Amino acid sequence: MKEERILIVEDDINIAENIEEILELLGYVNIDTANSANQAIKVVKKYRPDLVFMDIKLKGDKDGIELGEIIKQMVDAPLVFVTSYSDPTIIERAKRINPAGFIVKPFNTNDIHAIVEIVLYNKRAKPAPATSATVSNLDESPYLVTDAVFIKSDNAYERVPYKDIYYVEANGNMVTIYCKGRNFTIRKSMKDMEEKLPSNLFLRVQKSFIVQLAQIESFNTKDISLISGPVVQVGRQYYNGFLAKLNTITES
Repeated sequence: MKEERILIVEDDINIAENIEEILELLGYVNIDTANSANQAIKVVKKYRPDLVFMDIKLKGDKDGIELGEIIKQMVDAPLVFVTSYSDPTIIERAKRINPAGFIVKPFNTNDIHAIVEIVLYNKRAKPAPATSATVSNLDESPYLVTDAVFIKSDNAYERVPYKDIYYVEANGNMVTIYCKGRNFTIRKSMKDMEEKLPSNLFLRVQKSFIVQLAQIESFNTKDISLISGPVVQVGRQYYNGFLAKLNTITES
């Protein structure tokens, strides 16, 4: 019996059942299925799978590539695309989110067996990513100061507590870090900023914006209002990943 949890996102019930049956034959018992983007996001939030099989041509408002990008923001799970298409444009789009592999329809037991064993072996062998530290994981931090970042201003580095950073906005190859009392504009990419700021405190909500989660006062599908006053737009492709990071209560 194999304990890894696997999610199958496929709107063709016959294909979904075929993959599920093969996985069961291979000894996997924790298998979930979803036939839409919304259902898949709910499953990911609840069960946090170890591996995701994703139909590229998923029906609905998001295809498998768009949904895969959202899921990769939510959970560190390798993504295997299931496709009957070899369109170079689709393959190029899929490559941009670094899938763990592709399965081409029609497939057989050996195809599924090979990709699952290789992908999960690589996942087990991969060292855990270094995370920005909080007070609760000081021993794991590569930095001695764990509650602040040092930002270069003129000829000196200024200590800025994470709690005082409201949001970050990109403008070309520059970013502005909006803080309590002052702002910093530096030459840096948003990718670099994502890596420098703790992922449990900050989240990218649009191509050009990173916000401090504790600063969020209210939000809808388009805008986030911050306690400090500004209103930041949330990107459509980022919204579900953003929502997954928050503890929300909705009508039944």
